[in-house]
Amino acid sequence: MNDSRSKRNMLIAAGVLLAVAVIWLVVLELTSSVRDVCDSINRFGYSVTPNDFYSQGYGTDTSIDELLDEDISTVVEQSRECGFPADTERIGKVELLLWNMDDERVMFVYTVDGEAELVFIQEIDTQNTYPIG
Repeated sequence: MNDSRSKRNMLIAAGVLLAVAVIWLVVLELTSSVRDVCDSINRFGYSVTPNDFYSQGYGTDTSIDELLDEDISTVVEQSRECGFPADTERIGKVELLLWNMDDERVMFVYTVDGEAELVFIQEIDTQNTYPIG
């Protein structure tokens, strides 16, 4: 009898831990800065989630210009066309999020302090870029 009570208590404890873990995961995803990035992109008709992105890299106390060190005027204009600030000189924690949209295109999202700053799409084969809208 004591053995069945122990099993039941262990199952209850495992169930509670699992429920807490699931709730924690949901809360973390809903409050993440990547969720805000997804919301701003999904206004253009996409259905991207935080799990679709992977982080390519970042720098702290830097700017997009400092990290890239190349002429990005074309993608700056494309990003601004879609309403993103594209302030490539803004200093902060810069992170590059990538979304493999399909076999031909990748969406680049540069964030500064968790906010979408520079957003554009690049074709894999041709390296041509265009706005997300």
